Amino acid sequence: MQLPLFIAQRYLFSKKKQNAINIISAISIVGVTIGTTALIVVLSVFNGMDLLLQKSTDSFTSDIVVSPSTGKFVHFDSSFYNLLSAHPSIVSYNNIIEEKAIATYGNKPMPVIVKGVDETYAQNTHFQNNILEGEFELKNEDTYKAVIGYGIAAELGVGLNSLTPLLLYYPNKNAGMNMASLNSEPIYPTAYFISQQDIEGQYIITDINFARKLFKTGNKISKIEIKLKHPSLIPDVKKQLQTAYPQHYCIEDKYELNKAFYAMMKSEKLAVFMILLFILLIASFNIIGSISMLILDKKEDLSIYKAMGMTTSSIIKIFKTEGNLITLSGTLLGLVLGIIICLLQEKFGIITLGDGSYIIDAYPVKLVFNDILIIIFTVLLIGYTASYFPVRYLVKKLVKNENMDT
Repeated sequence: MQLPLFIAQRYLFSKKKQNAINIISAISIVGVTIGTTALIVVLSVFNGMDLLLQKSTDSFTSDIVVSPSTGKFVHFDSSFYNLLSAHPSIVSYNNIIEEKAIATYGNKPMPVIVKGVDETYAQNTHFQNNILEGEFELKNEDTYKAVIGYGIAAELGVGLNSLTPLLLYYPNKNAGMNMASLNSEPIYPTAYFISQQDIEGQYIITDINFARKLFKTGNKISKIEIKLKHPSLIPDVKKQLQTAYPQHYCIEDKYELNKAFYAMMKSEKLAVFMILLFILLIASFNIIGSISMLILDKKEDLSIYKAMGMTTSSIIKIFKTEGNLITLSGTLLGLVLGIIICLLQEKFGIITLGDGSYIIDAYPVKLVFNDILIIIFTVLLIGYTASYFPVRYLVKKLVKNENMDT
């Protein structure tokens, strides 16, 4: 064992003398532990929430969406469907009719977006995971059903399986400017779904044939939503489709369609990381105070070390090692504690979301290895910096004064 490390360990872990310096050192370790634990737990919760929101969004927005380059509705030719069916990276695709309408329940009107889907939609997109209450059912014999966003249900006071239907209105372009100019169709909600606020507050999912009837689209549709084997395939498949049909259709991926959402997730996580890092930076002043007091307390030892032939750099190394041991101890304890808390939360759901309408009961967590590495590196870097400069300054100053006295 190197001499500086041996002496640093003796200073830090010796039990012969309990004084203010030992207490401050212990507080420094606790501060680093709490900071590291907080970084791991909070970022893991953010990762869990991001994953949950991303799954919720992905179940509503497919990997690639193909829509008409002009107009609202289009008839896709058979060659395009043949290309989709034969492509090895495409798992499934769904025809979609989507358009704005007016929904009324009782005497309350509300603008909504009606999304007509086929019978394979729920299976292909895993939309069932977004169901908060009720069952995914779009048609029962001759009666059309709907799955409505929870935000719409709360705004209009819509109940499930009610005898009173939700009325949907859409302009009839062949009629004059009066109530007769609106196509109206009744629909019966069978379930609520939950997602992003702007989605659950606007969308009504219904049968594609109901949408054709309401919007008078005939054989035309609004878009095709495509699901791939893995999101990493999005750039290649998108490029291939754009090359095959450069002018006919508008081809966008989920990252383009949800730019604001993905940017918000990244910025929120970064903001929280910086806030916790700032708190940890403040806590590192305990390390500076602890090391500074230790150096002043061991002022007599410096003379002994010099008499033994130790260089100033070796003496500096002793106290830098002391600071690094404090940081390393706190980091390891915080790492273990943070991982244990996350694993317990993942398995038992100790911290719940409280009362409310959620598709989960407890805060989700997800440990990401890269995040843990970044946290360890950042904490160690802060601790090293907090030890290096005060130690270097104080030791050199005390050694210089000692030389002048002699």
